This record gives sequence, structure tokens and C-alpha cells, in this order.
Amino acid sequence: MRKMRLLIMVTVTGLYAVAQDRPVVFVSIPPQAWLARRLAGAEAEVKTLLPPGANLHTYEPDARQIKQVAEATMYLTVGIPFETMLVRRAARLNPVMRIAPMDQGIVKIGAHTHAGANCCAGGEDPHIWLSPRMMAAMASNTVEALCAVFARAPDVYEERLRTTVAEISAVDAAVRKSLQGLKTRTWVAYHSSWSYFAADYGLRLLVIEHDGKRPSARHLAEIIRESGEAGVSKVFTEPQYDRRPAETLARQIGAELLVLDPLREDWPALLQEAAASLAGRPKL
Repeated sequence: MRKMRLLIMVTVTGLYAVAQDRPVVFVSIPPQAWLARRLAGAEAEVKTLLPPGANLHTYEPDARQIKQVAEATMYLTVGIPFETMLVRRAARLNPVMRIAPMDQGIVKIGAHTHAGANCCAGGEDPHIWLSPRMMAAMASNTVEALCAVFARAPDVYEERLRTTVAEISAVDAAVRKSLQGLKTRTWVAYHSSWSYFAADYGLRLLVIEHDGKRPSARHLAEIIRESGEAGVSKVFTEPQYDRRPAETLARQIGAELLVLDPLREDWPALLQEAAASLAGRPKL
């Protein structure tokens, strides 16, 4: 009996060790984790760097997090400013760690190439995950990176890729259906996170923030004028930002103020909630 209990303990301990020894894949933000978990499967543990509620434009990883990333098998980047310093320091700690860009080959919106969306002065808008077509490209890049590192048959990853892209396409179709018959295709957001979403669905986005800062009185007055003329009824803000400028604008034009987090991990629910909110339907 004692030998049997010992055998069970050894077996359970062995299973625990196997589970603990899974390779770690780090990503920067929660929407990346949604994608990476579907593609990596049970072979890898996906961890997210950005803490809940943090602003990706101002966030700086501390020494503990840099060490955690350096201990991972792979780090999947997406083109966020803090990644540059993090990659450099983590690579010094672990030169063999694989670093793969999920945004490889994706053409991004420049800081001054689209009206209103000027949060990223001096660089490119990184919010590509809010575009289904770009999310599908990110999925393809992720599978390519996984195949290069993990000893899994390529057809396994290809099947996961097909399944995931099909899910992304279904979300795209659901969003397009929700946005049919909008009374106005102009909408207002505090930050320009939703520029790619707007571009995908033929929407005009007015951004309250100006050059990455709180709006001046003149800029806010201009947005109030344009949104009033367009008949805007919804104003979006994000939990990472001061909501008072958006509240002021919403009050001035008689619009509803909505808080929507573009860093939400449940990516299908995030995009469908955005579309439902614009269309005036109940949130998911």
C-alpha cells in the first residue's frame, strides 16, 4: 500500500513538473494573448506583459518583468513603443530567446496620414489588432514563428490557423451586419485606437485627443462642431484615459458616453461590442 501511494505521488509530481516545464511565450497585450493561445495550443504557456488598466503608450516594464521575458522561449511583439527597450534588455540576458514580430509585413497608419487620429505623433499607430484583416495577418505571422521554434508537425499549426482565421472572419461578418443601416458613419473617440476599425468599415473617426495630449479648447470646439453637424450620438472613451474631455463633448452634443477597452482580451466580444454600441444595440 505504501509503495502504491509513493508511486501515485511520484506520478502526480511528474505530471506537475511536465505542466510547469511548458515553454513560455510572452506577448505584450491581452488581444495578442487571445490569438497566441488559439495557435500555440497546450504546448506553450502564453503570458501577457501589460498589466490590467495600464496605458500601452506610457507603460515601462520593470526589472522583474524584463527578467521574466528573458526567461521565456519566445516573445511575440506587435510594434508598441515599450517593446524596443524591452527586447534590447531581454536579449542581453538571454541571447537565444526567439523574438518574433506579429506585425511583420503589416502596413500601418502613420501619425499624420489620417484625419483626427494623431495620438502617435512621430511614429505609427500600433492598434492593428482592432482590424480583423490585420488580425488574420498577425495569426499567420504567429504560426510561422511557432513552427520555427516548437517541435510540432506544421500541419497541426496550419489547422489551428485555418480555424482561427475562420473565427476572425465570422467576427468580421457579424460586425458588418451590425453596422448596416447606421444613421451616421461618423463617430467620436477620445483616443485614436479605433482608426483601423474605422478604416475597415468605412467609418469616419473624430479623435478628441490632440497630438497625444488632452485637447486644447480650440481643438475640442472643432470636434464638437464637426460631431454635431454629423449627428453623432455616441462618444467613446477608454478606461486608460481621463474621461472628462469625452464627458464634456458628449454633454455638449447630447450624445451617450460609452467606455470601451481596446485592450480587452476577449477579442471577438470586443469588436462585436464596439459595433453593437455604434448601432445602438445592447452590449454583449
